[in-house]
Amino acid sequence: MNNTQKEKNKTQDKESLLAMVSHDLKNPVSSGLMALKLLQDTKLSPLNNYQTEILSSLMFGLKYMQNLIENVLDRYKLDNKVYYIHKVPVNFVIFLNSTIDEFKYLLADKNQTVKVVNGLKNTTIEIDILEITRAINNLLSNSAKYSPANSEILIKLSEKSNNICMSIENKGCNFKLENPNEIFDKFVSMSCDSKSLASGLGLYIVKEIITAHGGKISVESEPGEFTRFSFTLPRK
Repeated sequence: MNNTQKEKNKTQDKESLLAMVSHDLKNPVSSGLMALKLLQDTKLSPLNNYQTEILSSLMFGLKYMQNLIENVLDRYKLDNKVYYIHKVPVNFVIFLNSTIDEFKYLLADKNQTVKVVNGLKNTTIEIDILEITRAINNLLSNSAKYSPANSEILIKLSEKSNNICMSIENKGCNFKLENPNEIFDKFVSMSCDSKSLASGLGLYIVKEIITAHGGKISVESEPGEFTRFSFTLPRK
């Protein structure tokens, strides 16, 4: 066995180990999130402001960890060609609002809001619910992370031919690339901060999910003004 093959085998072993560890971490993190959601249910136990703030902070941290784990697992699936999507019909507006609602505690941390402008006449579409949820979660997470406090994240829905089009825009722009679409490459992070914990996998995963659905994604930015991600999804 030559050195090149040995190095390749070592890399594959590391990837397999990383995927295995990530998979093992997935369930306890999900359980922790569910427990925190129960604690945040004021019907069960009224919380004071300090307790609410602590729970929101813990929720943010676990959500971030969950996102990293999912990104690592998805990247492993993509690289090993074991990635599949299973489409089912949904009302996209209801689905989107439900996905946004899951982010309310994270958005509250910086007093951010999400505004949805619905221009759809036909809201029915066939998607893999879990995967498109992941894509939107990644985009929302980026928007919240790089938006200033007390700002609004704007989501617009429209339709073109037999596609649903969605854009998500946040105030501020914190990345500089000669070609903005390089942001979708593996291990490229939006953060200009070298100390950032960003993995550079989130937007790569988003692009792969959208592409697997037969759609396209792009990004526009104006330094210091806004960042806008736009993607299309065919109805079937």
